[in-house]
Amino acid sequence: MKTTTTPFLDALFVSLLIATTTVGQGRFSVAPTLSPTYQHLNWVSQFDNADGTIGSQSTTGISAGLTAFYAFTPKWSLSAGLLYNRSSGDLHYNNPINTADRAIRNENWQLPLLLNYTLSTRRLSPYFSVGLLANHTFRTTNPNTMVSTYHKIDEGNIFTFSLYGMVGMGINYRVTPKLALIIQPTAAYRLNTPSKGYPISYTRWNEYLYGLQTQLKYTF
Repeated sequence: MKTTTTPFLDALFVSLLIATTTVGQGRFSVAPTLSPTYQHLNWVSQFDNADGTIGSQSTTGISAGLTAFYAFTPKWSLSAGLLYNRSSGDLHYNNPINTADRAIRNENWQLPLLLNYTLSTRRLSPYFSVGLLANHTFRTTNPNTMVSTYHKIDEGNIFTFSLYGMVGMGINYRVTPKLALIIQPTAAYRLNTPSKGYPISYTRWNEYLYGLQTQLKYTF
């Protein structure tokens, strides 16, 4: 099936291009980014006020891509990244009619937008981040049948677009004046959870995403 470029991806490329043309010398950095990921979701839903469905989903995977930084002081910076994530795991749900378990595989585009703080200007320093992570699941695949389904970001599927609040705490090690290694465990919680509505009402939705972000940052 032919993929379609979404407005989500267009916005990411434009934001990175703007960043590269507006920052001053010594303020702009780029970093290849790699992070293993673990996502867990559990929910309870009701259909037409009937007995509910209890479900859970757990996946592990890896994110890889590029992050751009703009430092407006020696300690504070803003960063925006474009990451490709591939994850796989299991989906389980049960209700009064049916119980099911199935394998899943997701492919995602991710955009982390973070405010970063380096505690000191020493060679090795604690490093903190807080911000948002946007996730667009553009393809899901059943590993048993190898049948894939493509998703547009605006199609309304509750699993297609997720917005997380994200925090991170790690270390920043300055290898040279222009090169630094950042290693940072991260945790994120989904903010745009499905609301209570009719005929399907989600009475509980908890979704977490954990990672270990590793970046090799080069400053121009």
